[in-house]
Amino acid sequence: MADVVLKNIQKQYSGNDKLTVKDFNIDIKDKEFVVLVGPSGCGKSTTLRMIAGLEDITLGELYIDGKLVNDVSPKDRDIAMVFQDYALYPHMTVYENMAFGLKLRKTPKDIIDKKVSEAAKILGLESELKKKPKHLSGGQRQRVALGRAIVRNPKVFLMDEPLSNLDAKLRVEMRTQITKLHKELQTTFIYVTHDQTEAMTMGARIVIMKDGDVMQIDTPQNAYEHPNNLFVAQFIGSPQMNIMEGKVVEENGRVIIDVCDKLKVELLPRIQEILKEEGYLDNNVYLGVRPEYISETEGSSLENEFTVIKSKVEMAEMMGFETYIHFNLGKNKLIARVNSSNTKSIDEEISLKIPAKNIHLFDISTEKVITTN
Repeated sequence: MADVVLKNIQKQYSGNDKLTVKDFNIDIKDKEFVVLVGPSGCGKSTTLRMIAGLEDITLGELYIDGKLVNDVSPKDRDIAMVFQDYALYPHMTVYENMAFGLKLRKTPKDIIDKKVSEAAKILGLESELKKKPKHLSGGQRQRVALGRAIVRNPKVFLMDEPLSNLDAKLRVEMRTQITKLHKELQTTFIYVTHDQTEAMTMGARIVIMKDGDVMQIDTPQNAYEHPNNLFVAQFIGSPQMNIMEGKVVEENGRVIIDVCDKLKVELLPRIQEILKEEGYLDNNVYLGVRPEYISETEGSSLENEFTVIKSKVEMAEMMGFETYIHFNLGKNKLIARVNSSNTKSIDEEISLKIPAKNIHLFDISTEKVITTN
């Protein structure tokens, strides 16, 4: 098993002025499950391919198990990669696909049989070993691809969007399968996805990327609760965080955020002090609040504790236990996530509250966090 360390890794393709990956730094611990997540084109798959040795590193150093591997060929890095499209040989059986890499290494047949049998048992493929890929479901094919990697017993597993070709139900099943597999194998996993649900449910740490930049490396919970910047705040979470622009003003001795005529947001005393000390008075900021923290209330505003807002329901999406209420405040389109026990109708008057303790503030120019809950 192995640590994987990336130091100031950069990737620039010939003929392209822009860096595809910019100054990537991370120390992935032995047996850790790390997920690289971000929108298409953010550089996550390129980073994974550099770790695999399938892409050259333009600048920086890559270490696997303490060894500098920039110039080491893929076959000598002791890694196994699982691809999005399974990459199975259609003319081979499940057994033959899983055993292929071992045969190339001239592994004795009894050891191949043992390794394939063990992997098939872990993945629930024992009854499928004589079948060819065309007779398997998408989920079974992906398990064969995983099995082919398992029999290698590599130091590091690399997975590049392995579930993106599966339907929603199979994705859930395979997320569980891969998470259990990681626990059983006790191996370092590096996983790439554009799906934040996969990232949040599978990774011990997640690396959130945008345009080649690492925006935040954190646990899923910390990235959700304490985003470093506006991009992370909006990318992580579904429905995404409500973002409004407002002006920091002082009224009657307290600092508030003036969003529009219908919304002047109360702040905790310590947040008021930070905004004054850092020179944000009379300047605009971005204010963020997650949908689940906009809750129903029958009361009135309590100073510095929460802000009451009144609006009309634009749309109500019943999602089972929860309902997503869409409403407008000035030019701001917002969503509240509330309990479905109280049904809401379009144009119905609603009274909601925003707790001061659940507000995030971001600098308007840098988009970096000023304060978080």
